[in-house]
Amino acid sequence: MNYPPQFVDDVYRIFGDQGRAWLPRLPELLAQCRERWSLPEGVPCPTMSMNYIEFTTTAAGEPVALKVGVPHAELFTEMQALRFYDGRGAARLIDADRDLGAILMQRAQPGTMLWQVGDNAEQTRNAATVMRVLSRPVPERHALPHFTQWVERAFRLTRTEWDPQERMPRELLVAAEEALAELLQASTGDVILHGDLHHENILWDAEAGWLAIDPKGVIGPRSLEVGRFIQNQLPEGAPIEDWEMLVRERIAIFSAELGMTPQAVAAGALVDCVLSHCWCFEEEALSPDWDDGVALGYTLRRLWYTPRL
Repeated sequence: MNYPPQFVDDVYRIFGDQGRAWLPRLPELLAQCRERWSLPEGVPCPTMSMNYIEFTTTAAGEPVALKVGVPHAELFTEMQALRFYDGRGAARLIDADRDLGAILMQRAQPGTMLWQVGDNAEQTRNAATVMRVLSRPVPERHALPHFTQWVERAFRLTRTEWDPQERMPRELLVAAEEALAELLQASTGDVILHGDLHHENILWDAEAGWLAIDPKGVIGPRSLEVGRFIQNQLPEGAPIEDWEMLVRERIAIFSAELGMTPQAVAAGALVDCVLSHCWCFEEEALSPDWDDGVALGYTLRRLWYTPRL
């Protein structure tokens, strides 16, 4: 099989030897998936990254997406989250197989990504609608991690192993920890969080409307859901002042639409911004706009503190 080079690079970079051993097995895994679910060979998704995705149809003619990845914890929590969402605000899970590392789900049609439609304000309002639908209490039995586990691990390793040059300013780590503590103290209870809800993971379906895909599956205060969206799709190379204008608009809309204070929204964005940048160290993939991302962290810290002044 001819795989997209980026897909191969991501599998090798993220999963190392496990990924190198898995990739030659992928054709057989796909064959087993097609046999199990009576699927014809599909069309590979052009934007796949660490998981193989192809678009196909069921025997009944329903458009579906087949996702197969290296079996790992995050893939399993995605299965759980999709099962808990049960098609409400997210692509409907049809079936999943842990041993195959496979997820069969509803395919959004036409599948237009949120960033391709409307302006910043319209996109943010649509994202808020999806967040309201997705937000639901944590079930009694689950195996989803808590957001604090993500933060504790990433910040600890950033300080001790990943970042000896302190490319991530330690004062931003401290600010993010303080913001998280404030959100936890003010929280009325944890909810199921998508954990990666940005413009590319919200797709348009002609029948169901906007649907989330690719949840990481995590629990925590609902104000943490906004962070990934707020720092995403900011114009590359634009001055930080332009970024701040867009971020301020997103914070104001989320505050109004989700019933959160602007301070809580800014705090959630600050935590996620610093966390996602720390994860870059683990993946050994610091982006060319790293310094811009750090500047955004300082902007979010200031916006979080602003209501106190």
